[in-house]
Formats: sequence, C-alpha cells, structure tokens
Amino acid sequence: MSLGHDIPKSTLFRAMTASIKMFGIDSTSGQQNSAPFSGVIVSVDGAILTVAHSTKPGNFYRVIFPDGKQGVAKALGRLVVDQQSNLPDIAMMKMQGEGPWPFAEMGWSSSIAENQFCFGLSYPETLPFYIPFLRTGRILKKMDDYGFIQSSSIMEPGDSGGPLFDALGRVIGLHSRIDSPEGINFEVPVNSYRKYWQSLSHPVAIDTYPSLSDSIGSDPEQQKLLELALKKQAKHPKTNFQSIRISSILKDDSISILGTVFQLRNKKQVILSKSSLVGKAPIVKIGKKVYALKVLLRDEKSDLVALTGDHKFPSIAISEIAQQGIPDTLVGLNLWSLLTSNQRKTGVLGMSSRTFPRIPVPGTFDAQMRELDGLPTLTKVDSMGAAAHAGLQVGDHMIALNGHDVASAVKINAAMQQFSAGDTLQVQYRRGAADFHTKVILSKWPTRENPHPANNIPKGKSVRRDHFPSVFLHDSRIHADECGSPIVDSNGHFIGINIARFSHTACLAIPRDAVLKFLSNVEQLL
Repeated sequence: MSLGHDIPKSTLFRAMTASIKMFGIDSTSGQQNSAPFSGVIVSVDGAILTVAHSTKPGNFYRVIFPDGKQGVAKALGRLVVDQQSNLPDIAMMKMQGEGPWPFAEMGWSSSIAENQFCFGLSYPETLPFYIPFLRTGRILKKMDDYGFIQSSSIMEPGDSGGPLFDALGRVIGLHSRIDSPEGINFEVPVNSYRKYWQSLSHPVAIDTYPSLSDSIGSDPEQQKLLELALKKQAKHPKTNFQSIRISSILKDDSISILGTVFQLRNKKQVILSKSSLVGKAPIVKIGKKVYALKVLLRDEKSDLVALTGDHKFPSIAISEIAQQGIPDTLVGLNLWSLLTSNQRKTGVLGMSSRTFPRIPVPGTFDAQMRELDGLPTLTKVDSMGAAAHAGLQVGDHMIALNGHDVASAVKINAAMQQFSAGDTLQVQYRRGAADFHTKVILSKWPTRENPHPANNIPKGKSVRRDHFPSVFLHDSRIHADECGSPIVDSNGHFIGINIARFSHTACLAIPRDAVLKFLSNVEQLL
C-alpha cells in the first residue's frame, strides 16, 4: 500500500501484455494438471521468467495472455540449491511456436534503491479473471540475507512467478513468497536470471550454483531511474469529507460498518452502506448524541443499502459526480479511501469495472450417505442441519435432485458438484414404500482456513464478497468493517464505494455509475 507516481499508459500497456498466467498441462490430452501461477515474457522469441516452485524442467504449460490468446510453453532450467526452502527459486521457460511474442524489458535489480516505486502485474489464484491485477508498492530492502528483494507490492498464491517492475516498466524481480505481516513480500532479483541465463536455457534441474556465470552488464537507465525516484509522490486529495460509522444489530450481535453520505438533487441526504452488514435498529453516534436511521432501500445484488436520518452530515453532491463508469483507461489511478477520524488508506485501481461472478462454495446436507439397495441412503443426520430442517430422516433414500435422477452414489456425487452452499434443492426421496418431496437449503461445508500467510488478514475477509453485477478492484487493504467508505482520486472526485475485502490482495468497490443508478432509485422514494 503506497502512494505512487502515475505510471505512463504506454509503460503499463507493455508490461501488461507481457504478464502471463500459466498452469501445467498433460502433454497428450492438454488437460490442466497443476495449480495456476504467473510469469513474464522478456524477449521477442518468447523467453519466460518465473519461479522454481511452480515448474518442472521439460514439462509443458498452458500460457494465457491478457487479450485472451493462448499458447504453450516448455519449462527449461530450474535452479534450487535448498530443496526445503526452494532457494533461490529461479526458473525459465520458453514459448513454443512462432513469435514474435509481446515482451517486457528486463531491468537491473542492482539499480534499485530502498523506497523506490515499483509495481506488480500477476494473477491471484482467488480471482476468477484471466487478466493481470495491478498492485503498486515500494522497495523495502534492495537485498535481504537470503538474496531476495523485499517490496510492499502485495501478493498471494497464484502470483508466484509474476513480475515486479521498476518505475520505467522494466522487470526487476519475480514474485516468490510473502510473510505473515501484510505488505512484506519477497522477490527473486532479476540479476540472478541474467547471471545464470545460459545454464537456465536448458531443461534441467540444477541443484548447485553454476560455476559459470554470464555478464550481468550495467544499467544505461540507472540515472533516469534515480531521477524518477526524486519525483514528488502523489498528493493527498483536498477534501473534508469522511465516512460515518453505522451501528446495528445483526443476528443478536452488535456490529458496525461505515457509510457514505450523499446529497440528492432535492437537497435531501441519503447514507449508503454495505447492506449485509446493516441489521436492525441502525444508529449513528455523533459525540454523545445518538441518531436513529431508517432503511429506505436494499439492493441484494450490489449489497447496497440506503438509509436516512435527521442529522446533517458532510456529504457528496451527486450533481458533481461523473456519470461514466471505471474503464480500462483508468487502471493505475491512485485512490484514497476516506475512513472515520480523517483516516485514509491509499491504493491503486488494479482492475476496471466488471461483473464479479459467484464463487462456488461446496454445499452439504449435513448428513452422511451410503449407497444401499442401489440408492443413496441417509445413514446419519445432523439434528440441527439442512437435511433435518427439511424433514429428512435416517433411512431415507435419495431418488432425484431438482428433477434429475441421482439413484446411485456416482450420480449423486456428480450432481452435488453443481450446487453450492445456500442453494435450494427440490429433493425426491423414498421412505418405506412411499415417495415424497421436500426442499433442502444446502449448508456450507465446515472448512478450516488454510494457514498460508495470505489468509492472515486483519479482521478477515468479508462474508459477502462475490456475485456483484459491477465492481472494480484495488489494493488498498480495506478491512471488512471499513466497507461502505467512499473512494476518491487525487482531485477529490468520487470514484466508488468499498463493498468487500475479497482476499489478501483484492478489495472490491461499487463504481460511481452503479452508485448513481442506485441513488436514482432512492430519489423516487423521497
């Protein structure tokens, strides 16, 4: 999380076109056989830099470009001298077939300095998109004791092998790993690839540092890079506006969330917030006074709620908000989230407005089944679970789900892969000699959060964090209870409202055009 310099559009475009998503494939069937990871093409003939912990020499990998085109790459050299830690985590690959290939220029990790601006473009595994997600940061350490660059350009699984760029748009490191504290990230320095280029150009596993090394050379642009580092950082926007904190009761618990106040064309005020975190009896405390709020309108799709109250708050006039959405041309825009007590969090627009799909969460009957007499049969039922609530009992035989035959273990297992927690299923079952019908609302499988540092998020992820008709993505590390806060650019212009902390790297926000559309519906109620 860092105030950055504006990245020239041409620099960002070239870096983006060379930043690729990859996964292993079976050489015969072409089917995926590994987790996805990232990489960057650094030559017109298709040389790829990535990290060792994602590749195996001689194997083939599907390559997906940001424009949707696909190709195949072959893994070349893999340098690992410590099998437990994967250090130094260096690997190269090569595009198969005819070029020319889009590529990013290689920089020199020896040219960077602490606190210099940097940015990353890669593909977090949690995001359901095939375009790279931009994040910015600063160089924290030029070289640590293990030979890594440390940066604050935040990453998570799937970003491994993705490129870190300097202010000139040149590759200076490759994403390797993260630490538990947010913002501590480790990058393989690009000079290591320069040094061992010839050794890495062959599909072999290398377990000792090669005795022969290539010339690293010197950076002809080092002075220009230093001059860019002296440029003033982006200024904080001039605005007296801030969020308000809304308290309410949800499922018998007291909760709080932020809200953004708007002034409508008729001069009336409306407060927008995250609907799923505004429960009964919402209030706002100003000093020692408490003001009751009234819910005007909820939109389940966008998870927005509109409220009104008697107190007059500092507000954003909707007549001054730009009508257009958040297009690709704004990627790289510096953003400020305005919180309470004049606190602000900074970030960058990392991905333009798009539909965010539902992320499937496996659903369960809260019951155990076995195939008996050719039918899936309930052998144990949780007395407080989904099946019990629907009236199902031990011994009931499953016949059909949503009208489709599931009369075998194989069939019902295949069918359940199509459903998620929260889905309502029409269930046909047999009890004794009679057939019955009921509805089952699937529960969420009880899962434990992976202990990976990427899941060490202060205050956790938002409970409602997907299935939005329109959101843009940014890297400001908004906490789950800071959703509902407004986002502005360096001129103080309204950009959108934070709606979810999705993952370690990604925050989601409702863009201004969708906010205005919702407010137009609210105006009709006042």
